[in-house]
Amino acid sequence: MDRVVNRIKLLKLYSEPEVFETILFEDGVNIILGEKSDANTTRGRKTNGVGKSMSIEFINFCLFKKYSDSRIRLIPDEVFSDDVLIKLDLQIGKEEITIIRSKGEQNRPILKKNEETIIFESVDEAQRYLKDLLYNDFNEVVLPNFRELISPLIRDEKSEFKTILECFDVSKKIPVSVIPHLYFLNISLVIYRKVQETIKKIEQYKNVSTNAKKEVTNGNQKKINDVRAELNALNDEVLKMNDAIESFRSNEAFNSIEKDLVGLEDLLDKLRVRQKAIKYELQRIKSLPKPEEIDSSEIELIYNQFKQGLGELIVKSLQETLGFKTKIETFQRSLINQRASDLQNELYEITEQIRGLDEQYGEKLRIIDQKGVLKNLKSSLKIYNHKNQEYSKRIGLFKEYEHAEKEKKTLFLKKTQEILELDNEIDEKKNILNSFLTTVLSIHELIMGNKECSFTIETVNSKTSKQIVKIELRIYDDGSHSVDRTKVFIYDMALLFNQHTRKRHPGLLIHDNIFDVDQDTLVQSLNYLAIQEEKYQDFQYILTLNRDKIEHEENLNQLSLDIEKHKVATFTKDNKFLKKNYQEK
Repeated sequence: MDRVVNRIKLLKLYSEPEVFETILFEDGVNIILGEKSDANTTRGRKTNGVGKSMSIEFINFCLFKKYSDSRIRLIPDEVFSDDVLIKLDLQIGKEEITIIRSKGEQNRPILKKNEETIIFESVDEAQRYLKDLLYNDFNEVVLPNFRELISPLIRDEKSEFKTILECFDVSKKIPVSVIPHLYFLNISLVIYRKVQETIKKIEQYKNVSTNAKKEVTNGNQKKINDVRAELNALNDEVLKMNDAIESFRSNEAFNSIEKDLVGLEDLLDKLRVRQKAIKYELQRIKSLPKPEEIDSSEIELIYNQFKQGLGELIVKSLQETLGFKTKIETFQRSLINQRASDLQNELYEITEQIRGLDEQYGEKLRIIDQKGVLKNLKSSLKIYNHKNQEYSKRIGLFKEYEHAEKEKKTLFLKKTQEILELDNEIDEKKNILNSFLTTVLSIHELIMGNKECSFTIETVNSKTSKQIVKIELRIYDDGSHSVDRTKVFIYDMALLFNQHTRKRHPGLLIHDNIFDVDQDTLVQSLNYLAIQEEKYQDFQYILTLNRDKIEHEENLNQLSLDIEKHKVATFTKDNKFLKKNYQEK
C-alpha cells in the first residue's frame, strides 16, 4: 500500500526518574487493563480510578496535547514533580524518535532522532517538525497540521463519544473540526479553506455593518430608511448654505469688503462684550445697600462721655463733629453716584457705537448679499461648518454600512459558488465515499447484526451558520449512550481499515473507555478486532478496558481476542499507574 501519511507506531512510554512502570506497545491491539486486586474486598473489586485514563493522557501529552487542556497539570507536585521527564519512543515511517516533555518545561519539548537532540522553543515548532516527518506527499497545498490529524484518533474519555466528530472533553467547548475527516476521505482541503476564508471575511463585514448601523441609527432606535431621509434633508440644507456662501464670495465687491466685514464683526463682538459688562456693573450698583448712617444722638452721647473724661483737651464742638459726619456720608454717596453716572455715559456711547457699526455692517453686507440669505458672515460660516461636519460624519458611516452590506452580498455569492465547487469535489470522490460506506456496513453487520445504517457527507450553505460541511453516520437504534459509542467505534474502525482512507491514516487509534456498552456489542467489537489482526499488521489500536466488563464472557470462551496476550499494562487499586493515591488539583 502506498501511504500518503507515514505510519505512527508507539514503542514505549516511560519516565525519568521512573514514577510509573514502562509500557511497551506492539502492533495490533494493545489493552491497558483495569484489574481487580482482591475480590474479597470492596476496594479490591474496584477497577476505576486506577490510572488507565492517565496513562493515555501521558501519551497524548507527549504527542503535543496542550498543557492547559491536559489532566497532567492537575496532578499534585508531590506525586508528579515539574522536573520528571515523560518519554515516548515511537516510529514515524522509518524514523525512530523520542519525544520528551515535562510539567516544568511543557512549552519546550525535546526530540531525539538518531544521535541528534533538538530542543524546541515552542510546541508549535515541534509540531511543524513532526508534520514534515508525517507526510510523504506535500503536493497538496493544504494539509492538516500534526495535532489536527491525530486529535480525532486519540479520543478523550470525557468526549463521551457522543458524535463521530467530537473528540475532546465536552466541557472544554473546543470547536469541532471537519478538516481531518475531509482529509481522510480524500476531499480537497483547498476548496474547504477557500470557503472558510470567505466566511471569515463575511463575518468581518458583518461586524462593520452592525457597528456602522448602530452608530448611524443612534443605537438602532431609527430605521435605516429614516436615516436615508434625514441625510437627504441635511444634505439639502448644507447645499443651500454652501450655495449662499459661494454666491456671497463670488460677488465682485466681496474681496474689497471682506476684510472690513470681518473687522467690523470683531469690533462689534468686543463692544457687545463691554456693553454686557457695564450693564452687569450698573445692576450691581443698584442692588448695593445704602451707606450705613450713624445716628446723631449716638454721636452726641459718645461726645459727652469723652468730654467729661478729657475736659479742655476736646477742642471741636459737637456741631463740628456732626458736620464732619455729614461730609463723610455725602462723599460716600457721591462716589457711588459718580461711578453710576460714568458707567451710564459709557454705556450710552458704546450703544451708539454699536448702532453705528451695525448700520455700517448692514450697508456693506447688502452690497454683496443681494438675496439676504446671510445675516452674519461669521455665524453663518460657523453654522455651515458644523452642519457640514455632521453630514460628513453621518454620510461616512452610512456609506460604510452600505459598502459592508454590498460586500456581504458579493461574498455570499462567492461562498455559494465555492460551496458548489466543494459539492463537485464530493461528487468526484463518490467511489471513495461508496467504498467507505461499504466498510461501515460490513462492520455494522458484524457488530449489530444488520446493515441498517447510513453515512452521508454534504455541504451546508446558510447565512446564519458557519458550518460548511455536515458529516453524519447513522446506525441502527442510535441516540442512546451505548449505541452512540458503538457508532464512534464503527466510524473510527472504518477509517483505520478502509482501503482508501487508511492510505491517509497514520495507523494509530486510541480509545479511552469507549466500551461502556452492552455485553453483546462489547463481545462483537472485540471479536471484530481479532479478525482485523489476522488481516492487517500495520496498525496499532490502544484501548482501556476493565476486566470486570469481560470476565463472564472470558469464562464462557465467547471472546476471540485473547485479553492476556494483548495486555500491555495492568493497574489496580493497589498498583496504580502513578503508584500513589491523590486527588487532582
